[in-house]
Amino acid sequence: MAKDLSVDEVRRMAADIGMTKLDDAQLQELLRATLLARARRDALPVGTLVPADEPAHVYSLVVAEPE
Repeated sequence: MAKDLSVDEVRRMAADIGMTKLDDAQLQELLRATLLARARRDALPVGTLVPADEPAHVYSLVVAEPE
């Protein structure tokens, strides 16, 4: 499925998120990056994952005391 992605489809995807000023070389780079990301995602072993395996993102805000 990922290998049939075309430059025209990448151009449309980029335009959908506001990236309308990419030149042909940048679109080719985005195509290569998208194909690589999809291939890596497809290779991940997800069959045994459960919701508890979802990474939790924890943020901490340190508030400085007023002087």
